[in-house]
Amino acid sequence: MRLAHHSRVLSAQVAGALLLTILLSACGSGAAAPTTPEQPLLTKDSNGTTIVIPKSAPQRIISLTPVDSEILGALHAGSRVVGVDYYTDYPADMAAKTKVTDVNSAANIEEIIALKPDLVLSYGHETNSSVSHADTQLMAAHITVYDLPALDLEGSITEIRLIGQLIHSESAANALASSMQASINAIKAKVAGAPRPTVYMELYYGNGPTYVFGGGSFGDELISDAGGVNIFHGDTTGGGYPAVNNEAIIAANPQVIILADGDSTASVAQRPGWSAISAVRNGMIFTIDPNLTQRPGPRIIQGLQDIAKDLHPTLFQ
Repeated sequence: MRLAHHSRVLSAQVAGALLLTILLSACGSGAAAPTTPEQPLLTKDSNGTTIVIPKSAPQRIISLTPVDSEILGALHAGSRVVGVDYYTDYPADMAAKTKVTDVNSAANIEEIIALKPDLVLSYGHETNSSVSHADTQLMAAHITVYDLPALDLEGSITEIRLIGQLIHSESAANALASSMQASINAIKAKVAGAPRPTVYMELYYGNGPTYVFGGGSFGDELISDAGGVNIFHGDTTGGGYPAVNNEAIIAANPQVIILADGDSTASVAQRPGWSAISAVRNGMIFTIDPNLTQRPGPRIIQGLQDIAKDLHPTLFQ
């Protein structure tokens, strides 16, 4: 998922747009050898468009997702980016770029065309929805658009390498991807022999249903790789972000609670019936920046590290 803010998660995913239906091909878990420009890591994007590595490096790039903005920033391509989406807020130089979408992620097609991009990086589930049709409109204007939604950690590493190919920054992309994979491997090895606590990770708590990270979400994968067991791993409804009730959470009695919705740790004990939960009784309640669990870009590794430290503090002193 590529959500910039938990409120955006709720509007774009909880309100019926959570289900992702296109799986990406994945590269091997190790560091892949650099490919030539004629051999893109993925042959087609999620719109079915054939991916072609341009002969010359794009000089006017637009990112329609915070994840792609972060990847472009990490690859030192900021000087070539002429526009970004409303929710791009990191790194600072990318956040300062012209915003070409609004708070609802609707793209300003006329403005994008006027910026004369030679490459647009998109996430079709939002930017080419039944409402906006942004990808379709831009492609009709003969603009190169690639939709690259990674659905897991391995897919995010593939995507970083592919963007490196597309912008002719393969060396930087391969180095970043290899570093990320090394960090994942190191964390998994460190927690391999430790007991695996049960974990509840929250996406939204308030009026109505509570939304959590279920099976198939990035949060679920991060919990597992960090050495924990997601209490809602078996629930894949809502595209991996199921709606649950208090009774189910209390009955699961998680040993660790992680809040990715901006709620405070102190408020959790005040929730009806939650004082009986093991994590509440033992003070094992933590907060995490939702961007570190929802944006499958370079900072997803920081999210993994933070969760691993929460679950196994003695191993990461």
